[in-house]
Amino acid sequence: MPLLHAAFMNPAEARSLSPVLESCAYLNAGSVGPLSRHTFQAMEDCERMALEQGRGGPAVWERAFATESALRQRIAALINVPEDKVVLTTSTTEGCNIVVTGLRLGPDDEVVTTNAEHPGLLMPLLASGAKVKQADVMSRPVPESLHAILAEVTPQTRLVALSHVLWLNGHVLPLAEIKRETGLPLLVDGAQSVGAIPVDASVADWYTVSGRGPETTGALFVAEHERLRPQVQSFAASMRTDAGRLALVHLGTPMIAGLLAALEDMPEWAFEHAAAMVAYGRKALLGGGAEVRTEAGQGTLVSFRISGEPGELVKAAEARGIVIRNLPDGWLRASIGWWTDERDIDRLVEFLVEQR
Repeated sequence: MPLLHAAFMNPAEARSLSPVLESCAYLNAGSVGPLSRHTFQAMEDCERMALEQGRGGPAVWERAFATESALRQRIAALINVPEDKVVLTTSTTEGCNIVVTGLRLGPDDEVVTTNAEHPGLLMPLLASGAKVKQADVMSRPVPESLHAILAEVTPQTRLVALSHVLWLNGHVLPLAEIKRETGLPLLVDGAQSVGAIPVDASVADWYTVSGRGPETTGALFVAEHERLRPQVQSFAASMRTDAGRLALVHLGTPMIAGLLAALEDMPEWAFEHAAAMVAYGRKALLGGGAEVRTEAGQGTLVSFRISGEPGELVKAAEARGIVIRNLPDGWLRASIGWWTDERDIDRLVEFLVEQR
């Protein structure tokens, strides 16, 4: 199949890029996204070139560096920041660890976060030695989240660290207001926001990115890398003078090429279409009798539950060609993307109705 240019694709053509969508209602991109033919081909081409031409010659490194630069440019454009402020990482977890360890937090410092954070952010905070205060945003409606977070801030607070989109319910936190009201350094876990909703990472001091195409890919926006005192460094620290000097791991060229290809697949209408599908999905789930805790107008994650053991429901759904996930607190989650259409959601709702 010839590759399609993202700028000219309609939704049906966009779906055709990913073979898994031909058989599955793929609703777990919040964990890993569906691979497209374009992404797979880019990764395969790199592996074949390495197999046939080797991996250590100057031309190989020049191509790798050019691909890395193109990827940083693409990510920077997606999150509205300068390219030289972007560090390539293996994950959001790595990005959070780079920042938290680089701040050299101690027992006299306080960090304000929420009670809805993924372990990729929460565990580095807990390991830092600082006092971690978790604002209760899970039991409150979205408009009250700002007040809940501000109520935990004290003169000892050195960092606010939280997600842009909460992984447990898809709610969007008001980053600009948090930064303006606190005036404190702000670390943002962008694992469920970048590529799902419009993002302006410049509102934060540090903002992580998770690559949802090839695994073990990601990025970190760093407003001022001089503010960090890294406790772990790599070859990059001896070669670069910009934020890239914070990089710890050399990402394999196939992974870099694959993520670049995945970003190139993203159509101009991606955010608008995803939001429309979320609205459709939320309404359909409620209509099908599910309890939905995700409020309207939030991110692309919809959290819901029905009677039954969550893990077993996920397995039963998979057997029917429907990919969702269960969450640690007993709820289920559907991750909706720009490739989702009404048929995917209808299949999910039909399955849930049958389980009642």
